[in-house]
Amino acid sequence: MFKQLLARAREARAAELEGESGFEGGFTLIELMVVLLIIAILLAIAIPTFLGVTGSAKDRAAQSSLTNVLTESVATYQNNQSFPASSTITNYSSADPQFAWVDGSASTGACTAGANSAKCVSVTPVDVQAASDAQGVVLAVLSSTGTCWWAVNLQANPPSTLLTTTTDTTGVPFQSTAVTTAGTFYAQMPSTSTNYNSGKNCYAAYATTGGFKWGDSYSSAGVN
Repeated sequence: MFKQLLARAREARAAELEGESGFEGGFTLIELMVVLLIIAILLAIAIPTFLGVTGSAKDRAAQSSLTNVLTESVATYQNNQSFPASSTITNYSSADPQFAWVDGSASTGACTAGANSAKCVSVTPVDVQAASDAQGVVLAVLSSTGTCWWAVNLQANPPSTLLTTTTDTTGVPFQSTAVTTAGTFYAQMPSTSTNYNSGKNCYAAYATTGGFKWGDSYSSAGVN
């Protein structure tokens, strides 16, 4: 009887020791390498997707700002049936002071990366059918992704022959072979573009040249 009990005790103890050695054994090197490989694959898939979503959200924020200031600009047009061609920045700043408005009739009015880049709006009135008619406005904003976005609103149909002269001291002639009717059109310039010039070309009047590409929505915005 005593021998049987002793044998059973030894078997139980042996089973306990075997279980403990199993827990203490841990993972093998191969198992760890497989886990690390799986993690690396998941990261390789997830990181580009995350960056793409983040970049898209930043562009959407810039587009939202551009839409808001465009709406404000058109509302300003309704008052005088022309876009402000004098004291342009004063007019827009008083109407919507949350944005940092800059005179976009020249490259000095570019929106570049900096403290106010998220709120910077480059604006210039443009002449559409005749000098000094100020029947259009061009706006530019810079996304946190580095992409510059433009919007133009024309209240008159451009002439079949490009308007190339203006007597307006602040406006510029709107020239485009891609826009033939009145309306609102959109354009973009990613930071990878050869025209980007470190963001120095992200100003309103840069988009008034004849060769600039436009689209009728943000999704179809011309890439320049």
